Amino acid sequence: MSNYAKMQAMKRRIYSFVDFVPSVLYWDASFIVNFAYPAAKYHLEAANFLSQLDDAHAVSYISTLTLDEVYFVLLQAKVSEAYPQVSFWRVYRANPAIIVPYLDELERLTEELYAHPRIRVVTANPILSFSALSNMRRYHLLPRDAYHLAIMRQNGIVHIATMNSDFLSVPDLIIHTCVPSILAQAKR
Repeated sequence: MSNYAKMQAMKRRIYSFVDFVPSVLYWDASFIVNFAYPAAKYHLEAANFLSQLDDAHAVSYISTLTLDEVYFVLLQAKVSEAYPQVSFWRVYRANPAIIVPYLDELERLTEELYAHPRIRVVTANPILSFSALSNMRRYHLLPRDAYHLAIMRQNGIVHIATMNSDFLSVPDLIIHTCVPSILAQAKR
């Protein structure tokens, strides 16, 4: 495929959150973190897209791996807010119970996601490990992103809400984002 053809294909597969709402899509952790955490860089944009998804009755998929990632990122953010001069790991290793005050918030988020009528929480089939390894090799994805892609394919999903540019290497994904550097790829 020529460079021009690659650029044209990329243009058709990167969309701003305001462009359109797909009927089915997968959420990666970066999208959830941004709508769930008011101090996140793209909180307003992610929260607005979440409202658009609700208004359009879109069906959204998340995986238990996504939740694991969301929990970790939100815990890091909360602890870093409370202890801005010290690394998360230094604080956590000195006092592992430091995460306890934030668990109720994570539980509320989880309950909201599980209770939502159009959110499907899926798990990774054990055989997907081989698909994830193939995705790592083919698209140079890190393990978690490779698993997300494998789960998406297992469920027949091609649209993803993300702030993660690593998914640009997967030519058959349709990316929904608000990140200017990713959106700029569609304008080249």
